[in-house]
Amino acid sequence: MSSLERKPLGGHPVLAGQLALRSAIGMAALASSTLLVPAGARAACVTGLTGVQCDDTSTTNTTYPTLVPGDRNYQTSFGSQLQLVIDAGKTISGFGLAITNIGSGGVAVINGGTISVDAGNTPTAGGTAALTISSAGGPIIYTGGAITNNGAGNALDAVQTGTGSTDINVSGNITAASGKGIVVRDTAAGGNISVTTGAVTALTAGKDGIDVQAQSLTGNVTVVANGDIAAGNAGIVGA
Repeated sequence: MSSLERKPLGGHPVLAGQLALRSAIGMAALASSTLLVPAGARAACVTGLTGVQCDDTSTTNTTYPTLVPGDRNYQTSFGSQLQLVIDAGKTISGFGLAITNIGSGGVAVINGGTISVDAGNTPTAGGTAALTISSAGGPIIYTGGAITNNGAGNALDAVQTGTGSTDINVSGNITAASGKGIVVRDTAAGGNISVTTGAVTALTAGKDGIDVQAQSLTGNVTVVANGDIAAGNAGIVGA
């Protein structure tokens, strides 16, 4: 086995000879990619050559590598697509997750399970939603299951500050106990925005179920709700 070290997120070493673990959902969406993570370390979030892969994990309100392997927030500058994969049937609890690529490659999140914030928790590291996705360049892509914020904040925030598109495709339920369900923002340089959901619940007064506001004058905004939208304010805001 090779002892060559490669340094992905934040310079944290990953041995080149370690086992390549591929999520079935991740492989379906990203057939050409491989996450190299330490053997026997899947009951946590671990970094690899192309991003982060998570098994059942209770996260802390910290930024990697503060409390490895429980950090909520991962940020790097990556010229290729930065991936966050939650293995099939697994649950992220505690303070949820946040991932940011300040490079040109964009971010892809493949959620094979559930991402959640526990009641009483207020996430702040990397954003305030149960899942915060940020990109400064390439596309934002979310595919997969349920997101629940039982604490303070929204369920899903997607922030595009570059020229990329944003594509959110949720097959599970979206629930926010005190915030909005889904929030998407971009800039004047942003591309198309597409949001497809199942049921969305955000019943706190003044909170929207789905809030998509584009600043781009050329990109299109598409919102498709395939389930009930229950909100304390507007069900869907699209602008």
